[in-house]
Amino acid sequence: MNVQFFAHLIDLAGTAICTVEGPQDVTALVHHLCATYGPALAGQLLNHDGQPLHDDLFVLVNGRHIRQLQGLATPLQNTDTIAFVPIVEAG
Repeated sequence: MNVQFFAHLIDLAGTAICTVEGPQDVTALVHHLCATYGPALAGQLLNHDGQPLHDDLFVLVNGRHIRQLQGLATPLQNTDTIAFVPIVEAG
């Protein structure tokens, strides 16, 4: 599957796009990304209790927010595109 990072997540992951194979759902993908890219990215993907997902993050699977699907249990296939988009606020 293709994983896309946006905004400051690109800097933390060191890439805008990566290819991942194996995770069966969004939760497994988040844990895989945290293990692969380290604590800086994990701090942005995990909430304060260490669980996926941080409150300031949208996750889209093939352009649909996971809230419209099955949330963290949304099944993934290797043909999917998953986007991690942080909420950006301006004052």
